[in-house]
Amino acid sequence: MVFVRDLNRFIPFFRIIIFSLGIGLCTLAFEIYLQHFEVLSDKKIAWTPIVFGSIGGFVLILVSLFFNRFSLNLFVLCMFLSCLVGFLGLYLHNIWRFKSFKEFLFHGKSLDMGVLTSYTPLLAPSAFCAIGMLGILLFIYMNLLNEND
Repeated sequence: MVFVRDLNRFIPFFRIIIFSLGIGLCTLAFEIYLQHFEVLSDKKIAWTPIVFGSIGGFVLILVSLFFNRFSLNLFVLCMFLSCLVGFLGLYLHNIWRFKSFKEFLFHGKSLDMGVLTSYTPLLAPSAFCAIGMLGILLFIYMNLLNEND
């Protein structure tokens, strides 16, 4: 195993990844705006991923430009919030499917594929979880490299 002695040579790589995560959140916010457009006036909670994706993406782009200790703390906060928004979306998108899942898992009934394929997307909110967990892994990797220095 090769230990990295100079963390500074990896900082441009980390900044590019953080910038990419920021662009990803902004793009995800725009895509969710298009998908939620019809329900935005009725359900105010549908604004949550749009607002967070826009603000979080902008913050991550700023973090990639101003790379210091405060911005890294802001980065970690954004990544945890991204996971939170993703899990909230998974819950809200699938709350009405839980009865069908329970009957399939615990009562031996067949799984109705119509329940899985209709209405809200089943796994789309997990994109926020994936971006958040990728950012948390990046932060852990940066700290591991820093400890080996």
